Amino acid sequence: MPIPAKTLYLWFTLGFVLHSFGNDKPNIIVILADDLGYSDIGCFGGEIETPNLDRLAKNGLRYTNFYNTSKCWTTRASLLTGEYWQKVTVGNGLKPETTTIADRLKHADYRTYLSGKWHLDQNRHDDPSRNPLEFGFDTYFGNLHGAVSYFNPYSLMRGKASASDEIGEEFYLTDAISDDAQENIRNHVREHSESPFFLYLAYTAPHWPLHALPVDIAKYEAYYKGKSFDEIRRSRFEKMNSIGVLPQGTSFSEPSHRAWSDLNQSLNTRRMAVYAAMVDCMDRGIGQVIKALEDTGQLENTLICFMTDNGADSTESIAHNNAVGCLGGEAITLDGRPISISGHENPGDEATFQSYGPDWANVSNTPYRYFKLTSYEGGIRSPFILHWPAGVEASRRGTVDQEMISHLIDLSPSFLRLAGEPVPESMDGISVAQYWNGTKTGNPQRTLFNAFGKSSTMLEHPWKLVNHHANSYLFNIESDASETNDLAAFHQERLEAMKRKLAAWKSTMEK
Repeated sequence: MPIPAKTLYLWFTLGFVLHSFGNDKPNIIVILADDLGYSDIGCFGGEIETPNLDRLAKNGLRYTNFYNTSKCWTTRASLLTGEYWQKVTVGNGLKPETTTIADRLKHADYRTYLSGKWHLDQNRHDDPSRNPLEFGFDTYFGNLHGAVSYFNPYSLMRGKASASDEIGEEFYLTDAISDDAQENIRNHVREHSESPFFLYLAYTAPHWPLHALPVDIAKYEAYYKGKSFDEIRRSRFEKMNSIGVLPQGTSFSEPSHRAWSDLNQSLNTRRMAVYAAMVDCMDRGIGQVIKALEDTGQLENTLICFMTDNGADSTESIAHNNAVGCLGGEAITLDGRPISISGHENPGDEATFQSYGPDWANVSNTPYRYFKLTSYEGGIRSPFILHWPAGVEASRRGTVDQEMISHLIDLSPSFLRLAGEPVPESMDGISVAQYWNGTKTGNPQRTLFNAFGKSSTMLEHPWKLVNHHANSYLFNIESDASETNDLAAFHQERLEAMKRKLAAWKSTMEK
C-alpha cells in the first residue's frame, strides 16, 4: 500500500526540523572582525579583495539589518552571553560568575575553541581567573589585550601560559590566529570526532595599529594611488545598490571626510592600502578555515557566521599613553628599535603605530553616518554572513535578506536552539534559527536598545530614536536607513514616548 503524500511530507518536514534543531547538531563557527566598516568587504560593496567571504556569501545568506553594540569589548560580552553587556560585565571584563555560550554548549557535548582576541579580562592579564579557559573554552590562543602590535603582540597567550616564545621574525598575528583556528578544526576531527565543535574566531584585524605584510601593502598601494575618499565612497555606494545590500531608496548621506586636495595624499593612500592589506590577509585566513572544513568533511554541517564588532573607527591619532599600554609598556620592536606613535610617518611597518583616521572610516561605513562608539547606523550596523549548506536550502543561497532585524544578542539563543538546549530566560536575545533555515520569514517584532558613552538608541521598527550627546533625533529606518532626515519635530509624542522607554531600559541596566 503506497504511503500517502501527506504522510511523506510530514516525515520530510520532521526530518528537516530535527536535523536543523539538534538531532544532527551543527558545528558552529563565529568569525568576528574588529573595527571593520559595513562596506569594506567585497560582498557588501567594497573594493578590497575578499574572495573567501564572497564565497560564503554566494553559497549562504547575507543579512543587512544586523546590529552590534558599537564597541569592541561590549560586543564580545553580548555575543558570548546573549545578554546586553551592561548585565554581564564589570569594567571592560566579564563578571567572574558569567556563564557563556561556550559553557552552555559544553552541556550539549560540544568542544569549544577560541582563536584570537579576548578583551574581556578587565586588563588583568596576569589573573588566570579572567582567562577564556575559565569561561567555557577548552583551548585558547590569542591576545588578551584589546589592541596590540601585529608583529610583537602584547599579552599573547596559549591557554593560561604566555606564548611570547612563539613570536619570531616571521610572526604576524592575523596569520597566527588563522593557523590556530584551522589547526583546531583538524585536531578536533582527529581526536574528538564524536562531538560537534564551537569555534570562536576573533580577529584583531583591521583594528589599529596599521600593520601589514609588505607584499599585501604593495598590492593595494597600486590600487588606491590617485583615488580620493569621495571616489571610493561613491563607487561603493553604486556597487552596494547593484548587489542589493542597501534598502531600496537609501540616500547617499553627506560625507564627513575632508577634501582630498587639502591633505597629504601619499600618506592617506598608504593608510588605506595598509588597512585593505589587513582585511585581505584576514580573508586568506578565513580561506584556510574553509579548507580545513573541506579537508575534514565538516563544511556541509558547519554553521559559519561572520560579522564585525562595531563600525569603522574614526580615531585620528592614538594617544601616546594608550599606544604604549597596547605595546606592553615600552614602545620598542621585537629587535629593540623605537616605535613612532606620531601618526605622520608611513604606516605598515612594526616600528609605526597609527590608525587610518576619520576620513577613511567615513568611506568604510558607506553610506551610513558616524562611527564606532556612536549609536548611529555607522556605529552599530554590521555586515552579517551566514553559511550552512545543511541548513540553508539551495534555492535561498546567495540571497540578501533585508527583512529580518537581528542583533548579536540573538546568536547565543540561536546556537542553543540548534544544539537542542533550552534558552535561559535571562537572555535578552531571541532565537532566529528558524529564520536562518527558512521555516520562518519576515521580521521578529521586538524592541532593541544600545548605549555606550554619550550615545544611545532605541529601535522599534521602523522608528529609531538616537540620543547623541545632549540631543535627540528620530528616524524612520525603513525609508531612511542612512539617517539623513530627522523627524523629531513632526512626531513629538512618539519621540517623548521612546525617550521614556529608553530611559527606563537604561535604569534597569544600571541595577
